[in-house]
Amino acid sequence: MALVDYSSSDEDESVAVEDLPCSSLKRKRDETSSDLPPLPSKFHDLYASTTRVSTRDDPSLHGGRKRVTPHIEGNWPTHLYIEWYPSAAEYVPLTSLISTLKDKCSVIGAEGGIRSFLISDLGAPLPLHISLSRPIAFATEQKGAFVDSLQRAIKSSGVRPFNITFAGLDWVANFEKTRWFLVLRLRRPDFDGLNKLLHLSNKVVQEYGQPALYTKIPLNTKKSTGKSPSKKSPSALWAGMEDLSDAFHISIAWTLTSPDSDLLKLTKTVATDHMKGLDQIQIEIGELKSKVGNVVTNIPLPKAVSVGKGLFGS
Repeated sequence: MALVDYSSSDEDESVAVEDLPCSSLKRKRDETSSDLPPLPSKFHDLYASTTRVSTRDDPSLHGGRKRVTPHIEGNWPTHLYIEWYPSAAEYVPLTSLISTLKDKCSVIGAEGGIRSFLISDLGAPLPLHISLSRPIAFATEQKGAFVDSLQRAIKSSGVRPFNITFAGLDWVANFEKTRWFLVLRLRRPDFDGLNKLLHLSNKVVQEYGQPALYTKIPLNTKKSTGKSPSKKSPSALWAGMEDLSDAFHISIAWTLTSPDSDLLKLTKTVATDHMKGLDQIQIEIGELKSKVGNVVTNIPLPKAVSVGKGLFGS
């Protein structure tokens, strides 16, 4: 069964193909492709996982990367994140930045170690993301309740959709320092949307006994009951929220070796030359995603307050 049913050109056109000039055919194809709407976010979620080619951790199968969290039978790897599919126009400055850095690095013999997150091995554009959790895992009996708790927390939070922009280019390591990432730092958005979403995510994650992201301060050690949360005032909802704006980023490339002084210097030069084009990009954040195993749940941010209710349902 086809995913999308398009009308046949044979049914709509009475002019034979051989009677059309080549330039006309090319123009018709370009016009048709430009009119197609973008694919919905949920469509991409159907292909969010890669094919398992080994039951053991084999770095040779995925560019030398090592599994950070050991696989345990019955546990479901989980990640909370905001996803961004750059448009074709947005891919241009991103691709140019990475290509320029690779070209400059080739002079010092480091180019082969930098791998892009923008394009798959087959040449297909890939989504980028902002992490809202560490790599965590839930037992089978927990995973459904966890996602439900997160959905309720976001729905009742009053955090509306917001826009983010880029603040600069940098290298950061993962927690285990097994990989280093070339990242675009993010500016603090209006109404502090990123800090609020991280605060909510960390709070729910810690209720289920998992570690928080970017902070070591326990937000809530009380085990979740799975029931609807009680109504809270705005001040109570955001109590203990930290300003972790400097931590938010979007990874665009990676390497297995720590960047040396030469690479850091080249990165600074490339950033100076390319950030002007990236400054024009605004990313609209309207949902976050919870990926548990291979199942992705879209959690939309509330766009309006229900009639007759306050911001927090009171």
